[in-house]
Amino acid sequence: MKVAIACVVLACLSSMTVGQLEVTVTKSDFNRAVQDRFCCLIAQSQCTAQCAGQSCDAQCVGRCGIFGFITCGPYTCSGIASNTCTTTTTTTTTTTTPTTPTTPSTTPAPTT
Repeated sequence: MKVAIACVVLACLSSMTVGQLEVTVTKSDFNRAVQDRFCCLIAQSQCTAQCAGQSCDAQCVGRCGIFGFITCGPYTCSGIASNTCTTTTTTTTTTTTPTTPTTPSTTPAPTT
């Protein structure tokens, strides 16, 4: 049984993409009666905390239930934690250098 749980956890971890956060709602977060009704609300709340200081482009997925088979989200950090996530600003500067016009030469070309 422990091997099966380890395999499920490993499969879940290997399927995560770069820039994606994940939280797991456990029994200790609430009792079983509440779990069925409010799992995704609690997962979103945990994702909001997880997004603090992360890129606003990152996404967070909540997992609930036995073995984490219930998936909530993905939530984009900019949508649930816009005040605490970080944005990356790229500034592009274009410089134009004026060119000096050249005057054509008035010297005739040599004839051969």
